[in-house]
Amino acid sequence: MTTNVADTPLTAPAPHHKAAKTALIAFLLLATVVWIGVAVGVNTRAPGIVGLAAAIFGGLFSAVLTATIGGWIALKLAQPDSGRPHADEIALADPLLAPALAELDRLQRPIKQRRIERAAWRAPVGASIGVALWSALVLAGAPGGVLDFMATLLVGGLAGYVWTQREAQREAAEAYAGRPIEILAADAGGLDWRRTATVDPARLRATGVLRSTTALTTGGELSSQHAGASLRILPLNTASPQGGDRAAGFEGLLVEIETPGVDIQGMEQLAQARPGVIALIEQIATLPGLHAPTCAMADGRLTLAIPESLKPRVFDAPGEMGVRAAAPHLARIRQVIGAVLPIAAALTARG
Repeated sequence: MTTNVADTPLTAPAPHHKAAKTALIAFLLLATVVWIGVAVGVNTRAPGIVGLAAAIFGGLFSAVLTATIGGWIALKLAQPDSGRPHADEIALADPLLAPALAELDRLQRPIKQRRIERAAWRAPVGASIGVALWSALVLAGAPGGVLDFMATLLVGGLAGYVWTQREAQREAAEAYAGRPIEILAADAGGLDWRRTATVDPARLRATGVLRSTTALTTGGELSSQHAGASLRILPLNTASPQGGDRAAGFEGLLVEIETPGVDIQGMEQLAQARPGVIALIEQIATLPGLHAPTCAMADGRLTLAIPESLKPRVFDAPGEMGVRAAAPHLARIRQVIGAVLPIAAALTARG
């Protein structure tokens, strides 16, 4: 029986095998460039037999050491990821956050792997570029010292590593600001999370809750129909008035609760008709990083501008990846939701 080679299925290399191969090639490139750089530097300082011997043996040792490090890293990359979620960290966090944290872990695990894989080749390639530039400068007449050689090697490698870190942080922040917050918002009170939001500056100016509405920016919004009211919670930034006090700019949360059929005009009338609402609003300032809100009530709409002083802010993504870093951030979002929903319920309550 004969088998047609064209009919034999070919198995594509696993992603981690490709990453290992790429890293090995990058380190072999670095080893070659290091050898050349050592040869250039030594022969420039001590031309002749001594320089040639030092270039051969010293450069060979440096190249072999570099290639050995690259081989060790490639072997590590060749080992497949177990794919196990950080179940222990998720279990130690608030059980109410577990679904959102599990989704975050699922989204960020491949980002972590890509960060390792990219750093494994970008760092040696960056170091190779640094050594190549150093060698060119030495050949052009610049002094080729050992410290200069090491500095360019390290700076080039660090540049590749920093590039990888920043890219991974952007990807991790995108992952955090998507499905994990959607899941948290739905579990915390049936709210919807949108990455974009629109705010009417003219309406905000009319309420008087903000001293400035110029250069207004938002970072998404939570919205829902709750207890007969339309509810919005969103992070908000405004710029200070031109030529005015810098403190007039606003960084905080904007809450809008629209209650059709509730004919209350002004905060004084609200305090008389719904004293429980005022008590709930005052409790907002007890949450970490939040201050007493500026409030306005008109035409059935309660508007709260809640200043934030704690960095990172409530809706900011964590500076690091992982369940442990994200849990406090998601917990703060849940605290805000838990503080605002009772206000909407009390505002529409009868009696």
